[in-house]
Amino acid sequence: MPNAKAGGISDLYGMRLDFVSRTMRSKNGEFWQKEGEKMALGLFRKAAEKIPAYKDFLKGNNVKPSLIKSIKDFSNVPFVDKENYLRKYPLEKLCWEGKLENNTLLSVSSGSSGKPFFWPRGDNLEIETTITHAMIFKEFFTAADKSTLVINSFSMGIYIAGIITQNSALRASQLGMPITVISPGIEVEDILRIIIEVGGKYEQIILAGYPPFIKDIIDSGIRRGIRWKKYNIKFLFATENFSEEFRDYVVKNSGGSDVIHSAINIYGSADAGILAHETPISIAIRRALSKSSALSSALYGSSPFLPTFGQYNPIYKFFEVADEELLFSAYGGIPLIRYNIHDSGKVLPFRDVLSIPELTQHTAVTNLRKGAWKLPFVGVFGKSDLTISFYGLKIYPENIKAGLENDDITKLVSGRFIMEQKSRADQSQYWEINIELKEGARPTNKIRKTVADSVIRELKAKNLEYNRLHSALGKRSLPRIRLFEKGDKRYVDTRSAKHRWTKGQR
Repeated sequence: MPNAKAGGISDLYGMRLDFVSRTMRSKNGEFWQKEGEKMALGLFRKAAEKIPAYKDFLKGNNVKPSLIKSIKDFSNVPFVDKENYLRKYPLEKLCWEGKLENNTLLSVSSGSSGKPFFWPRGDNLEIETTITHAMIFKEFFTAADKSTLVINSFSMGIYIAGIITQNSALRASQLGMPITVISPGIEVEDILRIIIEVGGKYEQIILAGYPPFIKDIIDSGIRRGIRWKKYNIKFLFATENFSEEFRDYVVKNSGGSDVIHSAINIYGSADAGILAHETPISIAIRRALSKSSALSSALYGSSPFLPTFGQYNPIYKFFEVADEELLFSAYGGIPLIRYNIHDSGKVLPFRDVLSIPELTQHTAVTNLRKGAWKLPFVGVFGKSDLTISFYGLKIYPENIKAGLENDDITKLVSGRFIMEQKSRADQSQYWEINIELKEGARPTNKIRKTVADSVIRELKAKNLEYNRLHSALGKRSLPRIRLFEKGDKRYVDTRSAKHRWTKGQR
């Protein structure tokens, strides 16, 4: 449809996006590596001069900024994290020129890996996230050509995802795209009412939110008799990894068919906004990996589950890997240099990934390659503190999710669960999984057995270390499966869309 907002600044904005798009498609891996290195070294020099806390940190670690002249020198600079840097200094000392008031926004981390932390954000991060969202809307969801309602179902308030999504969608609208944004937060009834009363007036809806919560919305709509297909739903996810079965489920049950262009996941954090995000080619590659252990092994080596797999722009974020953990450098209200977010992962150049012979056998990958962004890939396995330990091996939430996302099981459960490692009176270990049922369902032994069989089957298939443990211990390795009714406050915090997968998880 014609864009009534076109003209003036919106035309310049469109030219800017077109330039970004052409650059990402035309430049090779060497260009992006050099741009990332240039950004990281420039950020280091500025921070060493203008950030009081970082200046003191370098002095305490006997680092002379004048000697850091190359990326090789840079790789020897100590990493920073919350414990060795952020919590050691007053908040204002972490900011440019020691002034907290130089920033325009404050967000709070969710506290999933420790005590919540205040994150100042400046205009540069707002511009970066706006461009990134606008590129996703324009390139993958064709929102520049379709009237689009963005329903932002991330939590609003002090957390980053809701405000960043609202601001970015609002700016994309103000600068030319035919986008309307509404931010109901985590209120299912409000979201369904919006869809029923307003959604049909737009050519498409982008439903943005936390994956399990979005699934709740789709399931609730089906129970209400909503004909999802007529709304042309697209999904923008963030905050959590999910399986390809989950992607298939939400797209199929919302009436969609083009899975690769209908659901994009963002890898982000309160620390630095958007770090990376999925693209159609990264999704096609990930789907190929999910079907081939040999291909997955060629790309990642041994892995307990399928990682988040996206592309990132080195002009915004420069990634490194040290001891299998991701480090990144990025501008922000608090600039971060070699910041260790304590996510395990791997960085892979575009050409290296696309040169894997087995990938040429996948039609979706070869069809998308020509027009794809040539940005590097990052694979993210997540934080180790989101696991439980059982007999010394790690059990990941993704291992359990796989067993709850089979077609027969999704009819029974919501997808949420809580894992916990326990000890008997004799101090022998066992572990428990408490699983939430769908609305209206009641726990029965038949349902429990059906769910348990699926969980254990997928757990053995996805986690090879557990499979070996099961061979050795037999029944003693099996989890105790318990079911609870939807919304049970002993297990689910209904005030938050972000669920805790392990009991005791901070």
